[in-house]
Amino acid sequence: MKAFASEAQKLVLNIQYTASVFHASARTVLKPHDITPEQFNILRILRGQHGKSLALCDISSRMIDANSNASRLLDKLVLKGLAARVSCPEDRRRVDITLTPEGLAVTHDVSQRMDALVERLVANLSDDDMHAINERLDHLNTPENP
Repeated sequence: MKAFASEAQKLVLNIQYTASVFHASARTVLKPHDITPEQFNILRILRGQHGKSLALCDISSRMIDANSNASRLLDKLVLKGLAARVSCPEDRRRVDITLTPEGLAVTHDVSQRMDALVERLVANLSDDDMHAINERLDHLNTPENP
């Protein structure tokens, strides 16, 4: 668009468009592994546990997209052998989630590819540019902003 109603409208649309470009690029990297960006987010959360299990509610609270159905996403990861449900010995009602060895290998491989993608996507920005953008986005994402 050449004309916007306001700079605020232009900013929000620009952020949405940029996020869409990044998301589409990520899907290209993830497609050979038959996982979605949301599933990859779960795999990274589990990898961050360094072999320890995590309750589904804890995974949900750490996800980038709060609207994702973590239970449904996890079901698919379990079917693919990338994650496993583990009964909690202290509380039989609780089921924890852990990364399988195959899930760890896939997460490692995809993480390397995603890191390379990120480097390509921001190659035309300096460290100072990225720092400035991050500061402003952090300011937009403060708790007092919905």
